[in-house]
Amino acid sequence: MTMDSIAHLRATRRYITSMMLNLPIQPTETSVATLLVMLDHFSAYPDEYLELLNDNQLSTRKTS
Repeated sequence: MTMDSIAHLRATRRYITSMMLNLPIQPTETSVATLLVMLDHFSAYPDEYLELLNDNQLSTRKTS
């Protein structure tokens, strides 16, 4: 495995982790297929992703 491949894998993990932490998603209850559908949906409708992000951040602040 090349260093470039390893870098891609690590970046992918960071991106997925960031998405999972910023949205109300239960990682143990989300399949790869569901995650791919969500990525496709949010890339087609980025405003919905931003809305969910903002809603999740607001609810997190309220519970802190």
